[in-house]
Amino acid sequence: MSDPIDFSLTATPGRVLPTAVRGEGCRIWTSDGQEWIDACGGAMVMSVGHCHPRLVEALKRQAEQLTFTYRFSFSNEPMLELAELLREISPMPDSWAFFNSSGSESVESAINLVFLYWQERGRPEKTGLISRVPSYHGSTVGALGLSGTARRDDYEALLDPNAIAPTPGADIGARRTPVEECAYALAELEAAIVARGPETVGAVFIEPITGASGAALTPPDGYLQGVRELCTRYEVLMICDETITGFGRTGTWFGVEQWHVEPDVITFAKGVTSGIVPFSGMLAAGHVAEVLMRRPDGFPVGHTFSGYPLGCAVGAEMIRVIRDEQLLDNAAARGAQLRAGLEHIAAGSPHVGQVRGMGLLQGIELVEDRESLTPRAGATARVVAAAREQHLMIYSCVTRVGSRVVEAVMLAPPLNISEADVDIVLARLEGAIGAA
Repeated sequence: MSDPIDFSLTATPGRVLPTAVRGEGCRIWTSDGQEWIDACGGAMVMSVGHCHPRLVEALKRQAEQLTFTYRFSFSNEPMLELAELLREISPMPDSWAFFNSSGSESVESAINLVFLYWQERGRPEKTGLISRVPSYHGSTVGALGLSGTARRDDYEALLDPNAIAPTPGADIGARRTPVEECAYALAELEAAIVARGPETVGAVFIEPITGASGAALTPPDGYLQGVRELCTRYEVLMICDETITGFGRTGTWFGVEQWHVEPDVITFAKGVTSGIVPFSGMLAAGHVAEVLMRRPDGFPVGHTFSGYPLGCAVGAEMIRVIRDEQLLDNAAARGAQLRAGLEHIAAGSPHVGQVRGMGLLQGIELVEDRESLTPRAGATARVVAAAREQHLMIYSCVTRVGSRVVEAVMLAPPLNISEADVDIVLARLEGAIGAA
């Protein structure tokens, strides 16, 4: 069976992709009968794998009852249930929830929240936003304006220059110790707040662990606690973008919990429904939500599908699946197995400069050699292509950091991956790195 011609704008010119026809767990089958291992969840989306039967059943069950309500006309039972479940797992006290359809939308909603929050507090001048480089927060204008990534290059004339603080660990060639890296990154963040003027800065946006922009750059201990302290001292909202790290990816419900930090707002997407339906959301700590709810119109923001029943029903079932199948524990255990295997691969290859990440979000940076730590030009494309030859899907992360173009790949297999499948992923990846 030949693949159909692709007339969609999702196609990459000159590139013909295999046509996927079925998915189950961490596997995808294509129209030619080939089996693939999806070790990155597409784009870090498939948190419990493809077509988890309980999520599929939740979608069917809800679709037979009610598929859509408009948020200014009706509430709905799945939305109320999901908000309550999120309140139970949130690392912030007394959280309130708001729902959208994509990570970009949830970040845009958080930007709206910043403006409305400070207006209600009598500080309308606090409209400034600070984010980091490298980072990626989405493709809409506001979210891309927060992103410190080459993806913004074509749209620079539209975007605000918000990414002005460094993401710790982005330059492995600096060879700083974790203590030095923490002090450096926090000093630079404070300098950015001071330079903008604390009286005009409304929020700092950070990814607890980076995704596509940095291949799982993981902060040193003390950094997120330091960000929290700076935000409190300068009266700035701390907003954690957990589009990648939310819903068990690191072994806790949210990545920020690994450092026992309470932000003011969390945005989430991707893994909340494991690709069953487009869905995302935002959690606001009680002290933030209470300010917004003093407004006569509350939080008058949203999109057509904000809080739609299908997405909420699948999201609620996702939380129950993670609990019932003890997937936080499995993410931690299989994450440790994956990390040990990656360290073994690194020890045998002079071109792996660093392994980093947490739980089932792991990245590998590729270098010329471990002495210079110079990025190995084109290595990411070669390794990804070699992995595809072995029917292994991994995520490409080529990132510009200053004058350097960092070469890296990332893995994000499902939280319910088995020990045997982790071994298969590692074996194929080792073969791909050797071949490339």
